Amino acid sequence: MKLFLFIFGITAFLMVNTYYDGKYTSLLSINKKYTQMAMYGFVGLSLYIFMKRHPGESQHMFMHASDLVKYMPIEKNTSDLLGPLFDLTNLQAKLSSHLPSQRHQFNTPQMKRMLNSGKNTHSRSVSETKKKYVASEQKWKCGYCSSMLDATFEVDHKIDLQYGGTNHVSNLVASCVTCHKKKTMMNKINE
Repeated sequence: MKLFLFIFGITAFLMVNTYYDGKYTSLLSINKKYTQMAMYGFVGLSLYIFMKRHPGESQHMFMHASDLVKYMPIEKNTSDLLGPLFDLTNLQAKLSSHLPSQRHQFNTPQMKRMLNSGKNTHSRSVSETKKKYVASEQKWKCGYCSSMLDATFEVDHKIDLQYGGTNHVSNLVASCVTCHKKKTMMNKINE
């Protein structure tokens, strides 16, 4: 019942704030430092309570958080800061005793569906999940010039769709915008 009232209160606040064109959230931004401190305290307390009540689930939560850190492009300073928190080798060794297999992430239905999708399609669009997976498999480096990929990276087909290629992950390569434009331009010149 308390959770229901809390959610209802936040929803009502956001609706009133929208009606008055953000007047109340602008008041919160005046005390940005204190709002940020309260948010960090709330997140920390919530994580602590969650870990105390559900120790098994908290291990899975940290495992997924470490996977995010491992596969997403983050700055070096941030990775240095999060490194001790998400020590991947120790965490995986601890969790492997609780999991049936170490290759748990490839056994999920979502992962199987993503890896097997795109075999028979000829659409030019590739899902964001598949793009991020291809980039993470390349360690977030361009497949052509080996430079670090930024947020605007693109996914290119090794064998173009017009020549019988597919959207399967084995036919995709992540590339920087410059290399993708060069390859596209060379393909158009060669046609």
